[in-house]
Amino acid sequence: MQKQQEYNEWLNKKEILEIYPIGITTYKRRIKKLNNPQYQRFTRFISKKIEKSNLKEIQVREIHKSVLEELFGGTRIRIPKSTDSVKVIKWVNNHKWEWFGNIIPSHCYPLELKEKMHHLLNNIKRNLKGKYPVVLFYSIEKTEKDGYYHSHFLIDSNKSGISEKLIKELLNDICEENTRTETRQYLKPYDYKGFETRGSNYTLKDLQYGYEILK
Repeated sequence: MQKQQEYNEWLNKKEILEIYPIGITTYKRRIKKLNNPQYQRFTRFISKKIEKSNLKEIQVREIHKSVLEELFGGTRIRIPKSTDSVKVIKWVNNHKWEWFGNIIPSHCYPLELKEKMHHLLNNIKRNLKGKYPVVLFYSIEKTEKDGYYHSHFLIDSNKSGISEKLIKELLNDICEENTRTETRQYLKPYDYKGFETRGSNYTLKDLQYGYEILK
């Protein structure tokens, strides 16, 4: 168990490039900061065996996750086309979200969920009177127990200060309210100290039934 935890604390170049929207040149330039004495404890080299190679082992640099955002974050990239799932995943994981949630409407199919998410975004914009740019990402997932579908979503209202109460009222327009026995809606402020990227990763975990970046 300790080994798995340690593995998650340290990432190599390949894993970092899968997370952050940067290329190898930018990676090499930014890791130069690790040469400074105050950063040396955040990097290490491990020996790794290479299969089907004349080299018995190579040295692989790993960087501690606590400094990844400082080193590789803050890269502004355009919203990618929804057809490029690799770029979408990177973009969503690197965007700063304010709200994290899901809806489970009864007897709902992907096309209906798509319409509901568009409706939600339009209602948020209407309530903000166009003063703040809003971005919403959603994905659609199949509910195994009944064969219908539900949606996970992330919202960025550009620090508009939109209240949880208002968003919940808008969710009531597209989904049944929660009861004592059923949770149909879930909404929480995106807490980066607690969630890190787990909230966005959870929203991205299944993209086969549909996803979209709306603005």
